[in-house]
Amino acid sequence: MQEQVKIAAIGSDDTVLLFNAVGIKTYVLESPAAAERVIFELANQRCLIIYVSEDLYLEIPETLEKYKSAYPIIIPIPTEEKSQGVGLKKIRENIEKAIGFDIF
Repeated sequence: MQEQVKIAAIGSDDTVLLFNAVGIKTYVLESPAAAERVIFELANQRCLIIYVSEDLYLEIPETLEKYKSAYPIIIPIPTEEKSQGVGLKKIRENIEKAIGFDIF
């Protein structure tokens, strides 16, 4: 029987392994195609939250569009020395969508 994954982290380098320390299932993947496949599998398992490293997040826009519904929530995370600003941009978009205007 396969374990139920509620929260997962996907990244292209070993920095996502730090999520293991707090009990989050991690996947170290090299290609966007592998990330798309894992996101599909996690969504079918009814995973609630999926953290994705910014570099992979930027390479899978079609998959992100496909899972824009309530769950799974797909959150970009910076894993390199310098963030690309994707996470902050998504927060701004969500706030603007929720209240109708940009407060930043």
